[in-house]
Amino acid sequence: MILRCYRPNRPTPCRWPTTPPINFIKNKLRPKRMKITPYSYVLALLGLGGFFQQCTSSESADKPHKKTTAEPTASAPAYQVGTVSRQRVSPSVQLPGQFRAYQEVSIYPRANGFVERVLVDRGSAVRRGQVLMILDAPETEERLVAARSNTLKAEVMLTASREHYRRLRASNKIPGSVSALDLETAQARLRSDSASVLGERANYRALTKLRDYLTVRAPFDGIITERNVHPGALVGSGAKMEGPMLVLQQQNRLRLVADIPETYSVGLREGSTVRFSVAAMPSREFTGKINRRSGSMNQQFRSETVEIDVANPTRTLRPGMFAELTLPTAGTPGALAVPTTAVVTSTERQYVIRVTDGRAQYVPVRRGQKAGPLTEVFGNLRADDRIIVNARDDIKEGIAVR
Repeated sequence: MILRCYRPNRPTPCRWPTTPPINFIKNKLRPKRMKITPYSYVLALLGLGGFFQQCTSSESADKPHKKTTAEPTASAPAYQVGTVSRQRVSPSVQLPGQFRAYQEVSIYPRANGFVERVLVDRGSAVRRGQVLMILDAPETEERLVAARSNTLKAEVMLTASREHYRRLRASNKIPGSVSALDLETAQARLRSDSASVLGERANYRALTKLRDYLTVRAPFDGIITERNVHPGALVGSGAKMEGPMLVLQQQNRLRLVADIPETYSVGLREGSTVRFSVAAMPSREFTGKINRRSGSMNQQFRSETVEIDVANPTRTLRPGMFAELTLPTAGTPGALAVPTTAVVTSTERQYVIRVTDGRAQYVPVRRGQKAGPLTEVFGNLRADDRIIVNARDDIKEGIAVR
């Protein structure tokens, strides 16, 4: 197909190719692609290698030549040698303690009844024997009256039996006037009536004590710290109670209770003076003496419980407070002391390094108490033995020690 066109000022027609004009122009303007062969890749790689080699050689020529010198060898480690001393290590141990009331009792009802009056409240100071509460139990009073009546009746029967037996014995002096069976029967009746009187009297005393339980009294001087009942409440052994009616504590004297670890309890002496402080009063320091020891180790914590009596007339200290005790210990008799840094602890054993004839020798030991820079040790050591003070686990046994 031939397309004709007319150009201005030219009468002759022009001819276009059969393809559209736009595609024709793009094909004319598109650059020709180069044909790349494997030889071209090889030549390019060789050229790049030579270029980089030339750059490297020029850089090495510009830098000054540095002379390599061998690093100096590490100097031999220096060992500090000391001696084993025979002295007691007496550390001051700080342990927590807790204050408890010297005496504390939870007051429960011993008789069934209703609360009629409560004469104290929380925080009330009471004296021994003071009435705290009054209970009401009408049936107890009725039972007491019946027991009193039965007791009087039994006593009257006993009096009659005793008089009858006395007369029979008097008549028995005349031979044949009283049969032996009547005399024995009268004697048995006397014994029976006597036993009845004892039983009725016992029952009457029991009911009398039960009536006395309706009046609750303080067993010792102290402070009421808890009150759980009010007038009209039903109390007694058969009633369901969530807690005691009252809680009474003696606070003018306290017990400071502390648990001493097994390591320090051996050197602890009863009567030793103990210093302690309370977090609520950091500016004050208190003192006390060890008054009681349990004498046995707690199986769970491996410690011994001790008690310190603390006078508290002004009630400055309160039961339940925590204290920090400072205990002096006497040390372990017969123990040797070494610097703490001389004891090496590994995964297999504990030991110190003794210097024998200029050589290092391992000596297994067991640790004791520790105070400052010294530690108690137990093992095959003697006083004045020379040991390495700055011992480490990388020191081999048998090396020369200067």
